[in-house]
Amino acid sequence: MITNNLIKRYQALKHRKYRREYNQFLIEGKRIIHEAIKHNAAIHTLLYTESFKKNNQDFIDDLIAKGCRLECIPEQQINKISVTKTPSGIIAVCTLSETVQLNFTTDRWLYLDHISDPGNLGTLLRTAAWFQLNNIALTPDSLDPYNPKVVRAGMGAHFHLAIHSDVDINIFIENNYYIIGADHRGEPLTQSLVIPERWVLVLGGEAHGLSGAVNKKLDRTLAIPKSGAGESLNVSAAGAILMHQLSRK
Repeated sequence: MITNNLIKRYQALKHRKYRREYNQFLIEGKRIIHEAIKHNAAIHTLLYTESFKKNNQDFIDDLIAKGCRLECIPEQQINKISVTKTPSGIIAVCTLSETVQLNFTTDRWLYLDHISDPGNLGTLLRTAAWFQLNNIALTPDSLDPYNPKVVRAGMGAHFHLAIHSDVDINIFIENNYYIIGADHRGEPLTQSLVIPERWVLVLGGEAHGLSGAVNKKLDRTLAIPKSGAGESLNVSAAGAILMHQLSRK
């Protein structure tokens, strides 16, 4: 039985403060929930509506068979918890298992500097998972990677990655990483690029790019050559090109 107090608690998970306090976050939608279960994510409770069950009985039966804790709640309540304009009818409350210890035995990192757009952040995480860039660090002023809109845009990437928030760039310098920044004023990215084995790719926020404090720490800056029109690429598009090129090195 879901009480009104629990509904209010789940609503509060839209906010970073309460995600950290309760050590939980929300995922919404059949596809992402399927991905979470496939990768053994720590799901506390699954909330669904009667109408979702009618259209997805096999999925609900599969969740029951897997031993998931399910609660059928009215659409009015699930709409309060949802962050989408058209709720899918199913939401999972997951344990937030953000990695605390940084793994410096790995050679490749993605470092995100004050990324504030949830769509871009989620897409960057999704792209990082695609290229097996599995260790992610974010500056303290970046958006929370467990924001529901970020999780939705990530399309299940969170369950493949070790994500670290509030990370100072200096920790990578102290551990002998080569720091590569993306900047339109940098040297052109080419297929003949040569870089050390241990590197960190740094991507800056949408509006202002890399912060001054981070920019000072870079060993190298790379720019994506333009062959057509347009002022610039957004950070998720630029990040995808750079991750593709660097992951081949």
